[in-house]
Amino acid sequence: MKTDVLQERYPSLSFLLRIGEVTPLPFPLHKDPLDKEIGEAIKSLKLETLEVVYIYGLGLGHYYFPFKKWLAENKERDLIFMEENLSVLKTFLDMEHAAEILAHPQVHIRFNLDKKKLSTFLEECAQSFPVEKVGVIALASYKKYYRSRFYRLRLKLHRQTTVAYALFHENRYYHHFIDNFIPNFQRLESSFDGNGLKDTFKGIPAIVCGAGPSLANDIETLRSLQENALIFAGGSAITALSNQGIIPHFGIAYDPNEEELKRFMAASSFETPILYASRVHPGIFTTCNGPSGYLHTQTGGWAEYWMENKLGLDQPSLQMGFTTEALSVTTGALQLACTYGCNPIILVGVDLAFTNHQAYMSGVVRSNGAGLKKRKKDVRSSERLLSRKDIYGKPIATLVKWVMESATISTFAKNNAKFSFINATSGGLGCKNIPHTPLHEIPFSQSYDLYGMVHQAIETHPLSVPPGKVEEQFLLLRKSLEEAESYSAIALEELEKVKGKGIEPETGRLMFAQIELETLDIYTAFLRSHDASFTTLLHRKYRPNTWGEKAHSLKWNFLYSKWSAYKNLIQEYREKL
Repeated sequence: MKTDVLQERYPSLSFLLRIGEVTPLPFPLHKDPLDKEIGEAIKSLKLETLEVVYIYGLGLGHYYFPFKKWLAENKERDLIFMEENLSVLKTFLDMEHAAEILAHPQVHIRFNLDKKKLSTFLEECAQSFPVEKVGVIALASYKKYYRSRFYRLRLKLHRQTTVAYALFHENRYYHHFIDNFIPNFQRLESSFDGNGLKDTFKGIPAIVCGAGPSLANDIETLRSLQENALIFAGGSAITALSNQGIIPHFGIAYDPNEEELKRFMAASSFETPILYASRVHPGIFTTCNGPSGYLHTQTGGWAEYWMENKLGLDQPSLQMGFTTEALSVTTGALQLACTYGCNPIILVGVDLAFTNHQAYMSGVVRSNGAGLKKRKKDVRSSERLLSRKDIYGKPIATLVKWVMESATISTFAKNNAKFSFINATSGGLGCKNIPHTPLHEIPFSQSYDLYGMVHQAIETHPLSVPPGKVEEQFLLLRKSLEEAESYSAIALEELEKVKGKGIEPETGRLMFAQIELETLDIYTAFLRSHDASFTTLLHRKYRPNTWGEKAHSLKWNFLYSKWSAYKNLIQEYREKL
């Protein structure tokens, strides 16, 4: 039974056990359950709030039993054992309860064959379980013998999960973005080419502003530098600066949510040129009167790619060098500063930590910081509270997402060595290999008519989108939707024919419908983004209650749910287009 289930669920592991070298156990494994030890490990978890729990170390499987009730309460929860030693796995298989663990559809074993490729292994885990609320513990013996490795593994896993969840979440709810895409694409005809300003400000210093608490210390110095350096601000930083009477030379808007609109409503820089991504909340443009510049950012997914391709837009890419952890508007501002040829590039107000227990400069948001005690209860991977040393070597509280941002900014600076980067933020986490110099100590030897230069650059770089061209593409999508609707009807009709007959549900006609659907513009632009999330969601929903449940029935459930979702999405897109 055990070998059969192992072969069916984990064929690679089964093969590895047959050919792999079994070495002595790294430490003794206790044959008897250690209830007290397991209880202590679980105590650190807010179990009722979690969707997935990872356990570093399989041991003899005893840690599975306290989670049985938790798994039974919600069929979409998962327990993942991560193991790196074949000897442990082999010993575990001799246990009587191994068959139950192997067969449990919500319990998974992930084996890392190459210990030097931990990041790759964890990335695969995160992509398999792209959820927001994750807990990570270790067997007591693993935590004792591999202490530093466990803490590295836990942080890496939270970071990888943050990236995987962000991508999964956007794919899953991609249909909501159409409310942003339609007006933002219509704006293209009156926008300037944000990417086209490449090297327009070569050699001019740039100040990239965040809205961290320490920004308050540099407001007066910033006020005196508006003719010495090009000031970039995004999101909350626009609010922070404009409310102090400092008008950024460029504002940047990426975020698609209501919070972005609230930030712009609280700002007072009405004439600031706004560089926007296709996914941004379109309501922000009702709060300002300045020119808007479209940015090719590759953050808008397949709809952005499809529209740019149809319009023949060939904008130069923004400066490369970031990792997949670049998820903030600040990283976007750094890309723009480099793309525009600015040098040096100075960071101000980029605390990436709770300086003086605050998350933002005073007055930027209503509930500044939300209190560190409250934040300790947050189990979202990106919002996990961490303790680090600040730029002065003193302990400071930060978050997983800010550690990620600090790391990716450091990597960007390293990958763009021809630019000089200075961290002038007067507090916070800092960025590795980027030197710190207070803003008031940085010499600015030259002044420029920067607002005039920005105006001239905008006027001479219109986006080449003829009037009426965007509406032509919307007509293509509307026609495409009619065809998509017919293919979804064919697929659902086929599935109804084979329902309950215990035969292969994916008939030739159904496969034809899928192939034809994938040729349509509406699929490329919008439906394609849903496919990966469909697979992940439905596999979790329709996994077997016991291993070996009829495959055809499960596949039918999966396909019917998928095509029903297609039908609903097509209807929603028709209403909005």
